[in-house]
Amino acid sequence: MIIPARPAPCNVSSCSRPSIATRTFHLRARGTILQNTTQRMILLGGLAVVLLAASPSAAATAATADTLTHVVQRGDNLHELASRYKSEAGWYSLTDCLHAIRSANGMEDRDLLRPGDTLRVPVAPEAANVMVTDPVQAGANLRGLYLPAHACSRRTVFDRVDRFVEVGGNGVIFDAKDIDGGLSFRSQQPLASYGVGCYGPSIPDLPAFVQRLKQRDVWVVARLALFLDGRLGYQRPDLALHDSTGAIWAERDCAWMDPDQPEVRDYNLGLALELAQAGVDEIQVDYVRFPTNGWRGDWQGDVEGTATRRRGIITNFVATLHDSLRARDCHLSASIFGIAAWGRTEDLALTGQHVPSLASHLDVVCPMIYPSHFEPGFEGLDQPANYPELVITAGVERCRNMAGAGLLVRPWLQAFAWRVDDYDGDYVLAQIQAATGAGASGWSLWNPAGRYDVASAALVTP
Repeated sequence: MIIPARPAPCNVSSCSRPSIATRTFHLRARGTILQNTTQRMILLGGLAVVLLAASPSAAATAATADTLTHVVQRGDNLHELASRYKSEAGWYSLTDCLHAIRSANGMEDRDLLRPGDTLRVPVAPEAANVMVTDPVQAGANLRGLYLPAHACSRRTVFDRVDRFVEVGGNGVIFDAKDIDGGLSFRSQQPLASYGVGCYGPSIPDLPAFVQRLKQRDVWVVARLALFLDGRLGYQRPDLALHDSTGAIWAERDCAWMDPDQPEVRDYNLGLALELAQAGVDEIQVDYVRFPTNGWRGDWQGDVEGTATRRRGIITNFVATLHDSLRARDCHLSASIFGIAAWGRTEDLALTGQHVPSLASHLDVVCPMIYPSHFEPGFEGLDQPANYPELVITAGVERCRNMAGAGLLVRPWLQAFAWRVDDYDGDYVLAQIQAATGAGASGWSLWNPAGRYDVASAALVTP
């Protein structure tokens, strides 16, 4: 039985407000049988709280279904209450806590609260973590899974990670900033944004998110899309690239930022350092390049001159970032175009990504060797998407030769069906085997929506 507390006496010297809200709690009894049934009234922060010590039978119930209770006061709001109790009840996100409260109180279709009612706030269950059996060492031999920001917004993300770990996974690459410019974590950077129509980050508590993954011995990689930014270029056109008419240079409605702009570089460097401070093991930069859709605003008169300029800008930024992260014991990797492994001058002139120049400033290079992204006729293949073994093997071997002995090569592999005639688990397995056979130091699976039902058939413990 829950007994509402009477307001404690209040005077001017001991309390700043005469009206004291009343809250009642079950005393948590994890594994402990309490023998007395007394009540104790205490004053905590202006709130009258009753600690109910349960009878032996009640204590046993509390140990299996621990619950906090709140006596609804006039003006209470369900969202505000969920926010208040989220941390105390051990829920990962506000959405998780709201769902639990609604389910426990039969409120799936309403948020209306009535003063005097007792609201049950379930405590999050303490599920056992699934532990990685073969942890990543210094970025080597990672078997990773990409998670978009929205997938990290609820506690079910850890169930997904556990399933991946059970079949041999040992790493997670999560979106810290995607090309829309929206951050998934709370940042102190002045240019930070959570994306159009978003008023807060997807990840409610970045350090707690990282810690939960590390409790499983999962290698945590934060992905930062750098120079393609769906918001920043339109908010700050002075920081963006432009065409000959002065219009912002864009791709997929996202603005291309100027990689040579100090403010753009400082912003992305600041984000990386915040992520390192939160405890991630590795920062992986994506879109660390110039646009490949025809921008010629820095044309130097010929292909080689343009390639040299762009290569210098990209390499210089990566070197600065690497030095800053190394001081914080955080590794740095970079996603590069799969075609960059072929080292053609015309490709370098577009991207500025030159693997030999980047090699001494990275811990891992991650070529995106998606077979479907190579055009028909490439290397004599009528449809490269249907030859995953050949494409992956050639890409990894070429990238390893360009990288040299000191740089790990960890390819991104295709876990989506685009352009593939017969996409299934065997298609993914063929890529994994090809990458391993070509000497890759692990691999990462990419599905833009974070859906891996088909690919999971290939995820087996090595």
